[in-house]
Amino acid sequence: MRTLVSLVLLAPLSLAACSDTKDPLDGLTAVPDTSGGDTTTGGTDGPTSSDGGSASMSASGNPATSATSATSTGDPPDPTGSSATTSASGPTGDPTSATSTTDDPGDPYGQARQLCVDTINMYRATIGLPPYQRWTDAETCSDDEAAADGQSGTPHGAFGQCGEFAQNECPGWPSPAEESLPDCLAQMWAEGPGEDFQMHGHYINMSSQDYTMVACGFADVGGELWMVQNFK
Repeated sequence: MRTLVSLVLLAPLSLAACSDTKDPLDGLTAVPDTSGGDTTTGGTDGPTSSDGGSASMSASGNPATSATSATSTGDPPDPTGSSATTSASGPTGDPTSATSTTDDPGDPYGQARQLCVDTINMYRATIGLPPYQRWTDAETCSDDEAAADGQSGTPHGAFGQCGEFAQNECPGWPSPAEESLPDCLAQMWAEGPGEDFQMHGHYINMSSQDYTMVACGFADVGGELWMVQNFK
């Protein structure tokens, strides 16, 4: 299984959750709510530049070479309640058995989008949280963000352009998405509950009670798959 995640903190892995430090997973990234947890306001400001104190890292033995860095311009949501006290173990069911919607037959990532939402919701169900709705209106925009980040090599570089409040990202993963995405999401969830966004940012975004929707975007850039999960 490939270990890829991006965030901002000097550690043996790289995961991408926008924060001023990096977390110990490689190939994933997450961005906290820049509106301070207020889901009624924009929070569309993107992450600060790398000279604002962010760093990138890669895991030893990880064949990926893509850059993984992210920063945050605000306080992450407060992981209170059951999400801060329950186990970080993954779901026991099959994500493909979760609720589904009719996908656009012309969308090459239609199946992966539903798998993305279903998998996140299966993790949420393990700690008694309600499911996120599939934010279909933002999927095309999320694809554009993933493509822009892949082209720039900067996770979260396009953060905020879709009106999202928070973002996780899997930069430079192998295709197909249906195989890579579950591994990426599993690594994010495995960070477990905690108040330190640098170390638990992906889990915090996935288990948040401040958001109600998630849009999953995909882009193949130079043979590498960039996958974003936008929360609102």
